[in-house]
Amino acid sequence: MIINLKKECKYQTITREEGNKINKLINRAWDRENKIIIDFGNILIASVSFIDEAFGKLAFEYSKNILKKKLGFKNMLDYDKALLNDILTSRYRQKDLDQNGASRLHNSD
Repeated sequence: MIINLKKECKYQTITREEGNKINKLINRAWDRENKIIIDFGNILIASVSFIDEAFGKLAFEYSKNILKKKLGFKNMLDYDKALLNDILTSRYRQKDLDQNGASRLHNSD
């Protein structure tokens, strides 16, 4: 399955609401598709909110290995690749801290 951001978002790739739309498409296809390809269409997203909502939230549900196997990205500009990697790294770190209780300990100081 291919999710085309130009088609689905009509170049509106800034807000969390638009990112949530993509996240829902991914979640609906997750169990019935072997691979989900996100086609960025060489448009610059450059929005932390959009990318976090669309893809970052998946890090709370799936391991790195599962995401790598299930999701593919094409026609993605280098800036957005770096942003996606930063967001996923941050979300996995946040998930690890929460599972280890570190974030709860830190908040109780």
